[in-house]
Amino acid sequence: MTHVLVVDGESATRLVLQSRLREGGYEVSAVETGAQALTLLRERRFDLILIDTAPGAGLSGVELCRRIKQVRPSLETPTLLVHKGSSREDAVRAFDAGCDAYLTKSDMPVLEPILRGFARAKHVFDELRVRTHVLEQQVQRMSSERNGHGHHEAESHNGAVGAANVWRDIAIAKPDGVLLVDDEGLVRMSDRGAQELFGAILDGRALGALAPSSGLEAFVRDVHSEQRDGLRFDLPAKPGRPSRSLLASVAPIVTRPGEVADGMRVVILLDVARRRLATELISLQEYTLPRAEVAVLRQAARFAYGSSNLVGPGAAMTRIRERVRDLGPSNSHVLLQGPVGSGRQHVARALHFGAEHNGPFLPIACASLTPEHLEAELFGQVKGAFADAVVDRPGALQRAGRGTVYLADVEKLPAALQAKLLRALRDRAVVRAGAERAEPIEARVIASTSADLTECVDRGDFEGELASLFAQRIVLPALRERPEDLRALTEHFLRMFGSDRPQLTVSAEALAAIESYNWPGNVQELRACVERACRASDSDLIEFEHLPPALRDLNLEFAVRELMPAASPLHIVSGVAGAHDEPAHGARNGSRARAPGEVGNDDPINLDHYEMKCLERALAATGGDKLAAARMLKVGKSTLYRKLKRYNIA
Repeated sequence: MTHVLVVDGESATRLVLQSRLREGGYEVSAVETGAQALTLLRERRFDLILIDTAPGAGLSGVELCRRIKQVRPSLETPTLLVHKGSSREDAVRAFDAGCDAYLTKSDMPVLEPILRGFARAKHVFDELRVRTHVLEQQVQRMSSERNGHGHHEAESHNGAVGAANVWRDIAIAKPDGVLLVDDEGLVRMSDRGAQELFGAILDGRALGALAPSSGLEAFVRDVHSEQRDGLRFDLPAKPGRPSRSLLASVAPIVTRPGEVADGMRVVILLDVARRRLATELISLQEYTLPRAEVAVLRQAARFAYGSSNLVGPGAAMTRIRERVRDLGPSNSHVLLQGPVGSGRQHVARALHFGAEHNGPFLPIACASLTPEHLEAELFGQVKGAFADAVVDRPGALQRAGRGTVYLADVEKLPAALQAKLLRALRDRAVVRAGAERAEPIEARVIASTSADLTECVDRGDFEGELASLFAQRIVLPALRERPEDLRALTEHFLRMFGSDRPQLTVSAEALAAIESYNWPGNVQELRACVERACRASDSDLIEFEHLPPALRDLNLEFAVRELMPAASPLHIVSGVAGAHDEPAHGARNGSRARAPGEVGNDDPINLDHYEMKCLERALAATGGDKLAAARMLKVGKSTLYRKLKRYNIA
């Protein structure tokens, strides 16, 4: 029996709907508020969800729909919103929230046929899901028996895992669009996928007008009591959208054998190009993570690459965090401009995980591939396009789905590929290497460069129109230009690489070296430095000697001055230097013995000499206790021993 959840703030309406649906053979659960609905959805599964856009106190119907689509058990449950008005803006907000159908009060007389259509589609989807699970198990078993799990580099493997799971859903379990059509060939209801395919609000429009000269309307009208499959038709290209080839299947809503309910039919639409792409991706994948694990990893990645983890209290990083928060949810292409090692890919991932789409993040290094292989990696290939093209393979712009393609060092892209990328982003379609037919893409492109792209355009090294597509830009300064962020970054990397040692700290001398270094390798070099120091230290203190040679070779004048003991205070009397206090007669004759560590006026002005005197004074003050002397000087034990050995102090 089909189980329907009804959410309506008016008790009278709930009772009417409950009675009406139960008479139609449905099992009904009715609640007043969105909070009650979410609680119930976490406890049990439903086949259909019917929501009034103004339920009881709390969440609105649109917001409730958005929350429902985040609850895993109800993610694929058809959700219908009922609204008293019928404005285009209300419908757009409803479909943006993830609803599968938007009904007005005038549609309520045909509510039962609409629910039956969705119930039938849900039943078909559930059957396909079961079959998909069985096929996945068979494929994994066969793959394991043949050659085991494939080995890939971590970056490409993670992207492949996400892409494979997304495209497996597309290939087998999920249609690209669903229509509910009446006996006159008019669309009575459409889901968001169908609206994206046709590019318009469809309710009330005739199939013949939506797909002229395609035979779709006649194909649908000829269906009476049995399902019919296999109509293939083309949608012509429109500005900003390539032509599409679709497959249509039609199922009548049957109440009794031979009788069609009100002439209503469910039309399921499949995008042929997306199916072909999904089939290719599945055949290329040897191993993928279960969907449940991918969801957990994606959630962790959203946290790890959140804008709050772009570390630095300075003004530059504050501006960057604000830009990432603004641009993340958009689908606009973005250019990241900054020197090598400044964290461009980290910011790109922050933008990617700040979006709502669930596609993978696919990085491509434009400077590390030959033009031939770069074209195949970015745009895809057909078998025989070049010597290494032994199979049909989609490029990153297709594999990413609604995810992100990250082009590192985009200024290194060859001129021919710049022109091809411009056409792809402008037309939202790609032509594979060796092919002639364009295929649709939905990916977002984030590019990075260490060059001034405007100067590259002026020199003729970069396509001006392509550069203009990256109107949204984020500039990342070199680390030497943001010294106020050094300490916060060091602490961040310390927590990252010393997570098993919560008391781990950096000595004053080591921190002074870090803050005085120029960091030509930027944040990447600092990260490597802290990681190396964490491995080198076997205690809870990172000392100067644990730092890389480039930092140990610095002239740490300021560190020595902090330790340098003051000489006897002097004052000027009639232009002659003399002591503040009149020394004893014996001292004037040089007979007084000098205390350990004391600096006299006749001592050489030399930093090493003052450091040696400071060590002697600390040992004298602690009675030779070297550990106490190290604490007094605020250095580590091994640092103290190294300096004592250097100056031959016992």
